[in-house]
Amino acid sequence: MRTYLFKRLLLDLFYPNRCGFCGCNIPFDEYFCNTCAKRFTPPPQNVKIANIDEFGAVTTYDGFSKPFVAKFKKENNGYAVSGAAYLTYKNLLRDGGLREFDVITFIPMRKRELYRRGYNQTKLIAKELSWLTDKPCTALLKKIRDTKPQKALKARERAENVKDAFRCISEKAVKGKTVLIVDDISTTGSTLSEAARVLKTAGAGSVKAAVFAKTRALLEKNS
Repeated sequence: MRTYLFKRLLLDLFYPNRCGFCGCNIPFDEYFCNTCAKRFTPPPQNVKIANIDEFGAVTTYDGFSKPFVAKFKKENNGYAVSGAAYLTYKNLLRDGGLREFDVITFIPMRKRELYRRGYNQTKLIAKELSWLTDKPCTALLKKIRDTKPQKALKARERAENVKDAFRCISEKAVKGKTVLIVDDISTTGSTLSEAARVLKTAGAGSVKAAVFAKTRALLEKNS
């Protein structure tokens, strides 16, 4: 954590720190201005996702958080990435079940998707979360086939869309470990569920998930 803050201090000398949402100048060790930090809506509670042992979200995906998510998902806004990582970190500290884990990983993208966008926003958040928690961030999953955009599908279609879409890169790296999967948005939980299933099949002892935003859509049973 100290190393992470020192890096932010050095970066602030050349690129003054800004609020991840509105862009106003803020101190190097802060992530949002006082106004924006208070506007995020608490996420849905008691969310249950198949294959996920513990789940946590920072905020509800609503009218306020949606444009913020777009900043790190579509615009590669570094201030927004840092803000999302920090709020995820704070949520981990508040949630006792999410505090303990051995390794951080993220939902992968196909090379074609990665080339088109230029970056994987969940990987960027996971890497910053690694600095904040002093836990390693490792690519444990590989996406092995193309899938349709989840947002265009109904709940049942989402589960089928991601079925067998991932492969564990290293069984040795997950065997007996408690893995924390990081993602940006969760709707039905189908993607997280399938990723966790693959990790557990490879030998992971437990799989938890931390997302920035959770929609209010109902979770599909066994998704």
